[in-house]
Amino acid sequence: MHKNHPYRSGNRIAQKPFGFLGMLLLLVTAMVCSSWSTAHAQAVSATLLGSVNDKTGASVPNAKVTIKELATQITHEANTNESGNYTFPNLPPGAYSVTAEAAGFKKETRASVDVIVNTATRVDLALEPGSASETITVTDVPPILQTDRADVSTKFEARHIEDMPLSVNRNFQGMLNLVPGTTPATFQHSQFFNAQSSLQTEVNGIPRMGNSYQIEGIDDDERTGLLQIMIPPADAIQTVDISTNNFEAELGRAIGAVTNVTLKSGGNAFHGSATEYLQNSAFDARSYFANSVGHVAYNYFGGNLSGPIIKNKLFFYGDYYRTEDHEANSNTLTIPPSQFYTDNGSGYI
Repeated sequence: MHKNHPYRSGNRIAQKPFGFLGMLLLLVTAMVCSSWSTAHAQAVSATLLGSVNDKTGASVPNAKVTIKELATQITHEANTNESGNYTFPNLPPGAYSVTAEAAGFKKETRASVDVIVNTATRVDLALEPGSASETITVTDVPPILQTDRADVSTKFEARHIEDMPLSVNRNFQGMLNLVPGTTPATFQHSQFFNAQSSLQTEVNGIPRMGNSYQIEGIDDDERTGLLQIMIPPADAIQTVDISTNNFEAELGRAIGAVTNVTLKSGGNAFHGSATEYLQNSAFDARSYFANSVGHVAYNYFGGNLSGPIIKNKLFFYGDYYRTEDHEANSNTLTIPPSQFYTDNGSGYI
């Protein structure tokens, strides 16, 4: 059996040269994707909210709150309302700095806040009286609890996917093994029917067809619900958000778990990597009843590159991954003697 196909995610490098029109189309697509934060729902974006108070606990209305995405240096500004509250909806997930300032108070900055997809992250700031030219920078705070939503979810970011061992063919679905209430993810069906190496699990006792898988909020399930259509390369994934209870209505269409994958995007710094996942019969043990080890040569390889097109404004990300799979199917069979299946009236035992 021989499988030979590429994996693609995000803005991909095609197998054949683009040509001028293809490159133009790719550039336009990148420009559209660069402004995605204003058009996506909470399933593929994040919310940053909080309140600004003084040291006595009184709210500070009309305080200026500025957030900056650290990877791209893109800033957003808002003013607190009469109750001292502020909200930044539909943000790309990532690390942000949060700064609050008001007349008669020292400026306060949270140097780095991890804003996670499908989550409302709360950052409350307490201003001290003083000159606005003075700045208090907080670099280390306790982990922020999820207090603005009732859903039960587990989130894995790129660093978790890179550091933790994954199961079959570096499939992100292996991360579900770490989520409470799930059964071990397993490879089901034949390699021909499941060429994308999709894995299946049951959540909280619900059959696997009750789960929903999404990529950037887009349904990734076959119509039958048996398998998923596309499994993005692990190196192309920014976050994996797994909701198992009380998830938002916009996710819907599931009675088990909703797993949403967010793909990586570019930033102001160039990043790239090249990887290969190898499975070879030279490393396999021989079955006790087999005379030899069946030939296996499985290679899953590729790379990715991201960076700025226009600093602080426009960015790109692209990757290309490919599998080459050559396998010999080896079976050990026991054939009964002819009297077991000869219709002569005396051959049956």
